Amino acid sequence: MPYEGESDRELVARVRSGETSAFNTLHRRYYARVYRLAYSQTNNRDDAEDIAAETFCRAFQRLGEFGFRCESMWPWLHRIAMNLSVDLAREHAAHSTISLDQPLIEGMRSFLESLESFQPTPDELLQRAEVQEMVRASIASLAEDQRDAIVFRFLGDMSLLEIADEMQRTEGAVKSLLHRGLIALRKEIDGRLAQAERIDGLRTEGTKDVRGDSIGIHRRIE
Repeated sequence: MPYEGESDRELVARVRSGETSAFNTLHRRYYARVYRLAYSQTNNRDDAEDIAAETFCRAFQRLGEFGFRCESMWPWLHRIAMNLSVDLAREHAAHSTISLDQPLIEGMRSFLESLESFQPTPDELLQRAEVQEMVRASIASLAEDQRDAIVFRFLGDMSLLEIADEMQRTEGAVKSLLHRGLIALRKEIDGRLAQAERIDGLRTEGTKDVRGDSIGIHRRIE
């Protein structure tokens, strides 16, 4: 394929000089990552496809104003896709719900186990829609720099160097942010999990009470 061996910087230069077909190579290079990021935020294939398509449309339209901060276009595409995902989430916010049931608790336990090595993968974040919603809410509650580092690394699939360039920090500082952020994330998820367990326990007790009342009524009737 033409242009395939060229760097992002070379491809962008070609597009700016009028070789718009070079953008197809950038699209092939990053589409899967953009789609995966969008899906991790929406848990909906159609929405993820729409966000991915719109991300590349906006990138093409704004290529003239784009400036490289590292050798990769990915941080910029990541930011566009995240902004589109946030906009869509705001539109759906009034209709979103979180189900606190036993499968949710089991799913959260699996996720917590995956945090032991500080290496949760995007697929693990997507095991259940409810788990994803709780993880997203937990991530949103973190300090801004910790949240950004975690999103870049585990949802954006960015390297430490790319994150360092994007956040204008050293790689060592990024590693420290990730470590502290994941500890804080686990604490936050632990709290939400405990709340879910309490609610599930109350529901179970409520069911027992209803059943007990029903049995007592039948006995009195007999």
